[in-house]
Amino acid sequence: MTRFILKSAMAAALAVSMISMGCGGKSGPEMAKVSGIVTVQGKTMTKGSISFIATDPIRGNANSKIGPDGSYNLQTREPGDGAELGSYNIMVSDLDPDSLNTAAPGEPVKKHVSDIPKKYENPATSGISKTVARGSNVFDIQLD
Repeated sequence: MTRFILKSAMAAALAVSMISMGCGGKSGPEMAKVSGIVTVQGKTMTKGSISFIATDPIRGNANSKIGPDGSYNLQTREPGDGAELGSYNIMVSDLDPDSLNTAAPGEPVKKHVSDIPKKYENPATSGISKTVARGSNVFDIQLD
């Protein structure tokens, strides 16, 4: 009898947990793919990073490394998941994130000299904003 009660309780707990998880359905904010090419004065930017800073603090920010061909694919939580729907202010840096790695712990990082105007490194001064909508969004970013 005790074994039957234990099995029944386990089955009920499993059923409740599956219902609360939505039977495997995804929950959370709606996401959309965001990609594009970054250029500076008409030339492809070959390194750096781009960040979409949410105008609503409830939404997360999205980031991407800029590839050697100038391309980017945003991620918020996991690679390629895109950005939450809504408006963003954009910042761009030409600092290659890999350049911050050093051969030995504690070794000084080489000083970086930017080849793009400083205004682009701050979302409040970049002058670039985009609205992410459902589906696939392609935003080519052109810097002066």
